[in-house]
Amino acid sequence: MLFADGGATLRSATLHRAAVVVLFATSVCASPVRVATLGGDSRLLLDSTNLFDYPALVRQLAHVDVELFDNWVGVALRVGERHGVGLFLNRPDEELDELSTYLAGTGSQLLRSLEPRPWLDAIYGLQLRPGLSLGTGLRYAYDVRDQGIDEASVARLDGRLSVALGTGDRQLDASLRLQRVALHDRSAGVSREESDGNGFGVDLRGRLAMGDDAILLPSALWRRSAFGLAPQECEEEELRGSLSLNVRPVSTVLGVLGIIIGGHWQRLDVPGDGLQATERRRWLLPAVIAGGEIQRGSLVFRLGARHESVLEEVESPNGVDQSFDAGLVTDLGLGFEFGDLAVDGMLEKNFLRDGPHFIGGSSRGGGLLTTLSLLYRFYP
Repeated sequence: MLFADGGATLRSATLHRAAVVVLFATSVCASPVRVATLGGDSRLLLDSTNLFDYPALVRQLAHVDVELFDNWVGVALRVGERHGVGLFLNRPDEELDELSTYLAGTGSQLLRSLEPRPWLDAIYGLQLRPGLSLGTGLRYAYDVRDQGIDEASVARLDGRLSVALGTGDRQLDASLRLQRVALHDRSAGVSREESDGNGFGVDLRGRLAMGDDAILLPSALWRRSAFGLAPQECEEEELRGSLSLNVRPVSTVLGVLGIIIGGHWQRLDVPGDGLQATERRRWLLPAVIAGGEIQRGSLVFRLGARHESVLEEVESPNGVDQSFDAGLVTDLGLGFEFGDLAVDGMLEKNFLRDGPHFIGGSSRGGGLLTTLSLLYRFYP
């Protein structure tokens, strides 16, 4: 009788672990467009895009991704029994937009014309044993203008050291972020270099199984960077936390509910007759995200909603300017799956208002989809 009870317990535990694995596998039929139509944050989902934040997942999320409208492409592959590699070209990210915004307001006219372009993402992963994988990711972005006497350039090197721990009910994804920004501006024979260009941060996400049909995804991110064209100094810091619940009552239905809170601080020091400092503080209080995904045969429908409440303060020598804003964004997704091939698109809202325009188009923009991606999965 003792052996019978032990066998039943063992079978129950095995089935529970298998259910968690199935939930994970069926939740990552993925693309950046899928993330955008389910609230716009990949940390709230189990998705192929997770490997950009946590490179140690490269073996688990091996795939080919082609973003037709956003003009980037890449592949992640398993190599042998323990290794994984990935290479993605021209993939944009939000932090490049922050760097471009800084460049647009400093230095010479030539420097202000620069727009750092993402060149490549290189990823390597190693599975030491079941439940323990290491990974590293390297991103490089660059732009230069050389007119002989005048020259300006910007380069950003962004690295991640990552670990994935655990199996079954409890897992942890973690990354240490390191960054280097290099600025150069030579105008009218006067050359200026960056005053500081280092950044670092920590990115954590847990995966906690809540029964056989739900997973809880808590995450925390902290990053800090300091760079600037001498004699300016620009410091940035971000802290954010999120909590998401993914529920899959049946294999063809996924529900997502998440909340994000965070703060972003920026300080710009401009030496002159006196130190001119401007501080910007942006508080996300909070962002609430809800989304759903339903599959019928090869057709996949998605609906995502994101409500944000934002408090922003700008403190300068002229005083403090405080503002508040809140808004709701909804997106519809339309996808097709043919075996391991997934085609994902975001529905053009004006198509629902105006209908199809075969000749001439619509004054508000025609077409069925605003963006489209192709993804081929190598994982189960």
